Formats: sequence, C-alpha cells, structure tokens
Amino acid sequence: MPPLPEDVLAMQPNDDTLTIITPDCNRQISIKRANSDDDEMTYNEGKRGRLTIHNTVPCPLANFGCLSDVSSDELEKHYSSEIHQECLTKAISSLIKQLHVIPEKHTKPSDADENISGLLDNLNILSEGVSCIVDDTVQLQQNMTDIRCNLLEQQKQIELLKSSVEESNRFIDATQINNNVLQMEIENMKQMMTDITNQSAYDGTCIWKITDVAQKIKDAISDRQTSIYSPPFYSSPTGYKMCMRLYLNGDGNARRTHLSLFFVLLRGDYDAILQWPFSYKITFCLYDQTNAQQHIIDSFRPDVKSNSFQRPRSSMNIASGIPKFCSLPIIQQDNNPYVRDDCMFIRCMVDFESTVKTMIPFICSINPGLPKNIQRMMCETEMERRKSAESTPQENLSKIDDSK
Repeated sequence: MPPLPEDVLAMQPNDDTLTIITPDCNRQISIKRANSDDDEMTYNEGKRGRLTIHNTVPCPLANFGCLSDVSSDELEKHYSSEIHQECLTKAISSLIKQLHVIPEKHTKPSDADENISGLLDNLNILSEGVSCIVDDTVQLQQNMTDIRCNLLEQQKQIELLKSSVEESNRFIDATQINNNVLQMEIENMKQMMTDITNQSAYDGTCIWKITDVAQKIKDAISDRQTSIYSPPFYSSPTGYKMCMRLYLNGDGNARRTHLSLFFVLLRGDYDAILQWPFSYKITFCLYDQTNAQQHIIDSFRPDVKSNSFQRPRSSMNIASGIPKFCSLPIIQQDNNPYVRDDCMFIRCMVDFESTVKTMIPFICSINPGLPKNIQRMMCETEMERRKSAESTPQENLSKIDDSK
C-alpha cells in the first residue's frame, strides 16, 4: 500500500474502503482494497477532502475478451453494451463447438463430465443473459407498438377535429349568406311599406322624419352606414319618382365638417313618357322645431348635362345636391333647435312653377298640417300681397311726377 500522509488524524475501516480524516478536517482520503489476491490497497485524495469509491467486479465473459473491471452500479448497463453482446456471441459459439468435440480416448469419464457440467453452467448463465436481452427487446417493441397506436389514434382525432371545424365553417358561411338574404328581404319589405305609406306624396314635396338621429350619426362616423335614404315621393301620380339621400357625417370634401344632402332620381313606371333631362329647381329645408322657425334653406338647379338628371337606366341615378348643406356642430350641439326628441325633419320641394326665391321661406313656414289646397291658397294670397306692395311705391312715384 502506498505511504499515507503524515497529517493523518484518524482512520475508519470498512469492508472495501478505508476512510482517513486529516487534522484540518478539510481533507478526507478514501482507500480502496484491490480485487487481487495479495490484498493490495490503493487510495485517491479528493479535491474537497472526500473521494467516492466505486466497487468493481469482473464481467462473467472476461475470459472471452470482455471488460475485467466493471462498476457494480453499471453492470446492468454493461450487459446491454455492444462489446458485451459481441463477447456473448463468441462465448456461445465456443461452447457449442466444445459440445460437439469428441473427447479423446485417454480422457477420463470423470474429467469429461466435469467439463460438460462447467460448460452447461456457463451455457445456463449465457442463456439467462440472452433471455433478459430478448425480454427487453420484446418490451421495447411493445412500447414502440403502443406509441404507434397512440399516434395513429391522435392523428384520427386530429382529422376528425379538422373535419368538424371545416363543417362548422361551412355552416357559418351558409348561415351568413342566409342572414344577408333575409336582411335584403327585410329591407325590401321596409321599402315597400314606406312606399305604401307615402303614396299620397304626389305633388313634388316630401317632408322626411328622421328618427334615432344620435345612433345614425354614430353609424355614419364609424362608417357602419354612411348614408340613409328618404321614402320615395312623386311629382304626380304619373310623374317623376324621387328621394333624398343624407350623409350625417358629410361626404367627399365635406366629410366630418358638414351634413351633406342630395337629390336622387329613381326609375319610375312612367319614365318613357316624361321629359328628360330633369331640369326643375330643387329646394331643401331643415326645420327649426322651435317657434323661432330659423329654418336652414338651400336650393340648387340641376345640371342637365349630368347623368344624374337623365332618364334612369338602373334602379336609381347617382345622387346630386348640396355637399355642405349644414355645418355639423349646429346639429351636434346639445339642445339645438333642429334635433328634438332624437328626431329631425327635412323637406324637399321640386319647383315646377319658377317660384320667386323670396317666397321659399314663407312656404316653409306654412303649417304643414293644413290641407294642400289651403296651403296653396295662402301662398297665392301672399304673392298677391307682395306684388301689390311692390307696385304701390311705383304708383306713388308716378303721381308725384304728374303733379310736377
């Protein structure tokens, strides 16, 4: 055994190791007994004062070229190693050859029996090793089979999920299409009902009541519905079919700054016998719902060269009108006179008689609840009064000139 350090304080013997503790308690030396016949001892000193000792044993196939020293902790792992498998094959081949060798005549029966017995013992050991390896192989194959089955099952479930998702998407798409169709039918029915309720508007005038103004303004700002249409109205029972189009958040250059109001010609049943292009003056009026009656009024004359005023070839022509009809802050401020109870009223008048411009505010101020003939009579009376008022100063001037 190699000499021990001089500062050895104590020794703790064991079956296979001898632990030595130094005086500074910072080093511990473990000595391992070798597996040789002369009980030779070896030791190693650990870096931190302690050494881990591993017991080693020879492999059963060491005589056939396998390792002579194998750690007892790694013995099972060693049996599965490639070098052990090769040595196992060599050992089996050698034993088979020895079993088939004819014994020499001078060999004693007892010696042959001993040799055969030793060979059979070795063969049993090898058989057990081979059996363990076969069992492990079978277990591994079974595990692989189970894993493959699980993967196939998961793939089937994934395919089923994909199919279910695709079917759900197709159902959602079909539902959306049906909803769109139903929505269009609802809108058409609403339009038909509106047409029925407004069949009496056959004089080129329409007063449009707009409800839920605040919500409609929000829809316009969010681009959910930028414009709305009025119910259609007519110039006569066999005349032009028309409507208004309103942008509550403005259109084009007037977007976000003004309320845009347009006139739209619709395709009617009697268009073939009407005169085209449409050339009559159009007046819009946003009603002040208070007694102040500060109505917002504006007019425009159609551009007869524009396609907007030609005979409609589709359901409606392109809208044309006044993009900056009213400043948005006017109708957006609280308690403004033009929006009350979340409602506003807009009037459209088609002037077929070349009404004097100064008469339009008076016409808009007439109580719309009066019968049409009364309203017309009031307009004629006012026009006569104004004409007489204009002629009186001229007569007075003529009298003055005659007196001179």
